[in-house]
Amino acid sequence: MTWRSSLPIRAAGIALLVGAGGAATAQSSAKSASETSYAKARQVLDAAIEAAGGRAALQSIKDVSREGTGTAFNQGQSLAPEPPYTSRPVAVTSVVDFANRRSATETATTPQGGVAGKARTVLAGDAGFGVNLVTKVVTPVTPGGLTGMRTALRRDPAAVLLAAAGRAETLRFLGEESFAGAPHRVITFADSDGTQIALYADAGTNLLSKYETLADNPVLGDTVSEVVFSDYRRVGNVKLPFRVVNRTGGEVTQELQYGNVSINTSPAAGLFDTPRDLVTGTPAAPPGTVSVRKLADDVYLAEGSSHHSLFVAFADHVLLVEAPLGEERANAVLAKIRETVPGKPVKYVVPTHHHYDHSGGLRAAIAAGATVITTPGNKAFIERLARTAHSIRPDALSSEARVPVIETFTRRRVLTDGTHTVELHDVGPNPHVQEAVVVYLPKERMLFQADLIGLPADGPLPPASPATVDLVRKIRAMGLGLDTIVGAHGRMGTMDEVAKAAAAAPQLQ
Repeated sequence: MTWRSSLPIRAAGIALLVGAGGAATAQSSAKSASETSYAKARQVLDAAIEAAGGRAALQSIKDVSREGTGTAFNQGQSLAPEPPYTSRPVAVTSVVDFANRRSATETATTPQGGVAGKARTVLAGDAGFGVNLVTKVVTPVTPGGLTGMRTALRRDPAAVLLAAAGRAETLRFLGEESFAGAPHRVITFADSDGTQIALYADAGTNLLSKYETLADNPVLGDTVSEVVFSDYRRVGNVKLPFRVVNRTGGEVTQELQYGNVSINTSPAAGLFDTPRDLVTGTPAAPPGTVSVRKLADDVYLAEGSSHHSLFVAFADHVLLVEAPLGEERANAVLAKIRETVPGKPVKYVVPTHHHYDHSGGLRAAIAAGATVITTPGNKAFIERLARTAHSIRPDALSSEARVPVIETFTRRRVLTDGTHTVELHDVGPNPHVQEAVVVYLPKERMLFQADLIGLPADGPLPPASPATVDLVRKIRAMGLGLDTIVGAHGRMGTMDEVAKAAAAAPQLQ
């Protein structure tokens, strides 16, 4: 009886085991979301590689040489904060030597309010340098700059598909999107530095139309940057784009049309050698490096990187001029101010102009409670800067939102506590920017300015730019007594040397 009664139970147990095994087999054969996404992405990538000429053909590219011309649009560097932005012509000659991990790029352009210039940047293995071909100064590239140059090497149009294949474990399918009026399949991979890169492959041709990245921008907040490829032509056994457009935050920043693209030309090694007959400059320190130089009683220069700030200690507060670059630099400057003049809060911050590299740290100053003093045309720009979303890299203003306190002035504003006097002058319009503030200290016979006078840290004073000539004229018209010129970049100088350079400029002849 016991045996008979146990039979159904044993049979049921076997059935359960069989059922469990079947379920396990079915479950193991089902693909996870990651596997499914990877498989789709792999198909898109393989098709894109094939459309470009195939893996073997792409791998056979040892070097690429390009010559092109185009237009740069001055986003964040224009006459006014709002578009349409001013533009400037650019001419680019570049050689990328993948086999030896090196590159050389020569760019000729004329900056806003400046004079025509030409520069060369070179990456050679684990070193790099830049050459100003006007002042004849060669400067080693900073570690951060080297990282950027190596990144550019991996993301070259001839290399980015292979870079994605080399990071195949990170490939994922994002979906289908319409771009430039055509359907595209979008995949993503993580570059070796962790940056997520989205690749847009044309659904019809399978050619790569663009790649994009998403990152924090000190002024724009969470921002998409795009590199758009078109005008593909056959070069040897591969197809390469002859037109490249860069966009930041949806706005075009540069358009380049290449007239000549060639591969495997075996560039001469001398192209990547450091020039030995030029002045050697000092590379800028990291943004967080700040040193303080006392210029006069209660007047200090916060330097130690590519951008300097001026601060003046009044009886019960501090006036800060310039919060440049971004949060890291601004916080380092604010910390140095607290260390140098303890107990005196930064009551005011004065940006000299709206350009992104000179306003990128304003959010940190606003979060610290500083009132912004600026010209009327920059008020809306600063309000927008203060409310941009920074969810990728939250800053102090993200965690504790604060409506900026902004005071505007026209032409001139005087700040004094009876002992110290500081004059703010709007010297715009200037060829560099529509509204530009310079800071005049009458007792010290000193002027602080940004970008209007070029006083390089190394090498000779370059030819006076239209912006410099304009400022010298206005200084004379205002009757300012000056001995010393202090800049947001480079070294300090004298009014005499600046005046001589301006007098020699064609605009004053």
